[in-house]
Formats: sequence, C-alpha cells, structure tokens
Amino acid sequence: MTRTALADRCLDARARHYARAIALRFVKDEDAADDVAQEAMLLAHRHMGSFRGDSAFSTWLYRVTTTAALMYLRRQRRLAREVLASAERDEGGGAWLDNLAAPARRSDDALAAHQLCARAARRVDRLGPKYGPVFYMRYRDGYSETEIARRLGLSLATVKTRAHRAKVAAREAVAA
Repeated sequence: MTRTALADRCLDARARHYARAIALRFVKDEDAADDVAQEAMLLAHRHMGSFRGDSAFSTWLYRVTTTAALMYLRRQRRLAREVLASAERDEGGGAWLDNLAAPARRSDDALAAHQLCARAARRVDRLGPKYGPVFYMRYRDGYSETEIARRLGLSLATVKTRAHRAKVAAREAVAA
C-alpha cells in the first residue's frame, strides 16, 4: 500500500476525533486541543513513513499527538517565562504592562496570573542568592534535579532541599 493510500485510510475523521481527545487531556482547553489535534494530524501525515506497523496505528497516533501536545505546552511555558522575566526587570510591576503590544486584549485572569508569577518570583529572590537559580532551573526551565546539581556543582540533596524550600515560598506568596 502506498503512503498516500495509507494516509487516506488511517487519517480519517475518527483519527482526528481520537487525536483531539488525547490533546484535550493534555492541554485542558477546547480551542488549544483543536490546534494541537490539527498539528498532530499534520505531523502524522508528514511522518507516515515512520509508521512501521509493529503496533496498532492508534498507538502510533497517540504518540504523535502526545508529542504535539507536549510541544504546545512547552511553547506556552516559554511564553510565560518571557512575561515573568519582564516582570522581574521591573519590580514596580507597572512599566512592563505598558510595554506589552496590546494590553487591552489581555483578560483580567491573565493579568492576575502574571501578577502572581511576579509575586512568587520576588518571594523566591528574597530567600537568598542560593535559592533562585535552583528554583528557576527546576520549575521554569525544566531541568532535572540531577542536571541542576551537575551544572551548579552541588550535591543532589542540596538541590532537592533548595528547590523544595523555594517552591514552598513561591506557593505561600501565591496563596497570600
């Protein structure tokens, strides 16, 4: 069977619905799930040649969709980090809002979330210079504790302790 014939047979409406259901479990937003499912279907069509047939097609499509969803979440986390970095540069919290391209399009919920992130970042920074780098590398950049220990030349136990204490402080700042 040719690649085009396989794609037509396998990438039907049922497969799109399946991909959307998987994406919805990851992103928990209807519109974002539609975008992720569309991206997954494009990736599946583009990489149909990598489907070897060792497993069910649904298993392969699940993996493709999962990868698309994780890539989407990674992009969203990167955007959130950029906003957080802008908030850190301005301790007052006002000027960074003025620099946004279209503040009128931001919802009140998004503004509140950005303010909470800025408050958490300030609280972690107040713990001292040894906590901030571990916290940001672990929870903002997504490094594992082992990678952080290796990069900073610390023991794994020290990294775990600092990450935990900083996380507790950030949670307290957000809850206050």
